[in-house]
Amino acid sequence: MYGMDKKYFTILIGFILSLILFITIVVMGEIQITGTHLIPPEYVGTFVYIVPGPIFTDILLLYGIPIVIFFIYYLIAPYLIVIYIKFHQLFYWLLRRPSKYGLFKMGQEIKAGRLFYRALIVSLFSFSISALIVQMGYGDLFRENYIEVSILSQAEAVFLGTFALCAITIILFFPIWLLEDSGVVSYRVFHEERMPVDIQGVHSIYHHMLLGYAGISTILALVKYIGETLAVIPIGNPAILTPLILIILPFIVTGLLAIPIYLYERLITKNLDRVKSKLAKFNFPEITIPHFEELIQS
Repeated sequence: MYGMDKKYFTILIGFILSLILFITIVVMGEIQITGTHLIPPEYVGTFVYIVPGPIFTDILLLYGIPIVIFFIYYLIAPYLIVIYIKFHQLFYWLLRRPSKYGLFKMGQEIKAGRLFYRALIVSLFSFSISALIVQMGYGDLFRENYIEVSILSQAEAVFLGTFALCAITIILFFPIWLLEDSGVVSYRVFHEERMPVDIQGVHSIYHHMLLGYAGISTILALVKYIGETLAVIPIGNPAILTPLILIILPFIVTGLLAIPIYLYERLITKNLDRVKSKLAKFNFPEITIPHFEELIQS
């Protein structure tokens, strides 16, 4: 790892963990004890049912699709940002609380924990959407030989579906990250009302909506699948590992996002220049917020 920027350390760990998981699945799929495979053979022969081919082609697609999505996003990023801002303006106009907008000067650095946090939110959101699809009765999209009445089969479908959806749902988050990094903020001042000044990044409304849904749904899904599985399967049964691995699954799935996040960071300066050029037509004022200590001294 000599020469590697420290901020990529956490997503590199996720990438390595995801590779280890895939290797483990392939190895365990070939091992039999008393004529029974350690894991269902369809995990190797099919893996995610909706994705064509065996696990080897699935791996290429699951790592490759987010990269393709990134480059498509990169081409249209300035236009996406404008659309997100327009939706934000429309939302507050409908609330009869129109906002003013500005550009907050952002720093250049981002910490490793922040990159991991971004990847983790995508993973949690993918997990929650996968659980929702399974609960709606479409678990057969992800799991071959799916048994709807089996809680273990449902947990396996969520496990597999999270991989497939994580490769796609990242498309929702690229523009949100870019909005945050570009420093576009909205602000409202209520001179005559008993309300404080409201200033927030335009990305916040989108980020909090997705984060809130992902967090609550993930907790509810884990309680359901782990609790119901423990009720019907003894602790010593190897099958118990599937619902238990759901706990760490979002951390492992972040590995699918390591390369596109790396590309996002490598191209962030060029991308921000393109976005700011597009935003110039809005004539947003530059907002400078003084340090708290300066406000006290003044």
